[in-house]
Amino acid sequence: MLTSIQSKLIVWFLTVFSIVLIGLGFFLDYQLSEIVIGSVDSHLNSEVQFIAGLLRVEQQQGPLETELLEFSQAAVGEYSVALSGHYYQIVSSNGKLLVRSPSLAIPNASLPIEAESLTPSYKTIVGPEKTPLRLLNQSFQLPTGVLTLQTAESLEESYKLLGSFRKIILIVFPVLFIVSGIGIWMMIDLSLRPLELFSKQIGQITEKNLNERMDERSAARELRPLAVSFNTMLGRLEAAFSKQGQFLSDASHELRTPTSVIKSYCDVTLGKERTPSEYQEALRMIATNVDRMTDIINRILEISRFDSKTFSWVTVEVDLLDVMNDACKLLEASASSRKIALRLNGVKTTVRADRERLTEALLNIVDNAIKYNRTGGRVEIDVTRAGPWAVVTVTDTGIGIPDIDRQSIFDRFHRLADGRDLAAGSGLGLSITRAIVEAHGGKIDVQSEVGKGSQFRIFLPAVAP
Repeated sequence: MLTSIQSKLIVWFLTVFSIVLIGLGFFLDYQLSEIVIGSVDSHLNSEVQFIAGLLRVEQQQGPLETELLEFSQAAVGEYSVALSGHYYQIVSSNGKLLVRSPSLAIPNASLPIEAESLTPSYKTIVGPEKTPLRLLNQSFQLPTGVLTLQTAESLEESYKLLGSFRKIILIVFPVLFIVSGIGIWMMIDLSLRPLELFSKQIGQITEKNLNERMDERSAARELRPLAVSFNTMLGRLEAAFSKQGQFLSDASHELRTPTSVIKSYCDVTLGKERTPSEYQEALRMIATNVDRMTDIINRILEISRFDSKTFSWVTVEVDLLDVMNDACKLLEASASSRKIALRLNGVKTTVRADRERLTEALLNIVDNAIKYNRTGGRVEIDVTRAGPWAVVTVTDTGIGIPDIDRQSIFDRFHRLADGRDLAAGSGLGLSITRAIVEAHGGKIDVQSEVGKGSQFRIFLPAVAP
């Protein structure tokens, strides 16, 4: 089985070339046969017309039988030599053989008598000594009645000519096939060299030099779309590697802080004898940081599942207003501790979603609205429907988001500089929220003004009522 493109192209080209050669051979053979046989037919027609003219002259000079006998005896040239390959005979209207050429003057040598025909009739027959003959049969109206003239000519020389031509074809065409095969191989090899060079250049690009790109301008015209696509893929790979590296760096940084705190408390606590209350305080601080590390690790695992598409959800029809109400109940205590008013308004809107994951996404948004809010502020939540979308709008009166942070707020481990003292989150909440929303076929956007607050809108495909 052919696996090489070069081999396939050579086979395809040679197959087509072979078909063309064979077709050309048959065409040339047919044309040459037509020319050769046509030449014989033309000569036979001239002979018949000549004999008919002589007969008209002879009939004016005496009885038909006498004149025909004299005509036969006067035959010269090829017609006078036995089995010369050139023959004629004259037949009466009743099918009686009147005279034949001396070249037929041997026992049982005659031409087949054909039916009368005023138009020339040609056919190929087997003549004396089983030689192939071309026979012309034509009737003429003479003063004494209708006579049929038949002339024949051997096709041996014509067939020899055709045989020689076919031998030449059988020699020349294989040579042409071989030469063409070599030429096609060289042409395809030259044509595929840019692809080989392109492949070598691609092979030189590794994870260490993903910033390199294929030269689209110098690439062959047929390879430019491939170069463009490959460069686009390299760009995505470079971004993915960079994002992965940044993610690992950020994750290490986030885990280093609680790890350092735990190590510090362990060193200080073990530095000297402590009271039971001091040991308990140290363990409480260690437990707090362990919980933070556990939260970061769980969120990292959750994001990795989103990236690898290995999460499994059970989607059912849920009332978005009901889900939002449950989320608000879970955050009432947090809002009350900061004297933040939490208000929910809206209408019943049905979506298909994994209730647990959707609740997690909504909790992240509302929790951030509480964390980054002012003491005594408010958070308003509206559940509405806009065309095919179910929309959850979360508006707060918090610190707002600077323009420089708004584009990257959904990036992993991104946290507002102004909010670090207010909330020590992992910086993964909004990233997970966006992943959950997009996995449900939705989208999320944010509008904000520094010092006045922010508004997050979550759009989810609504179920038709």
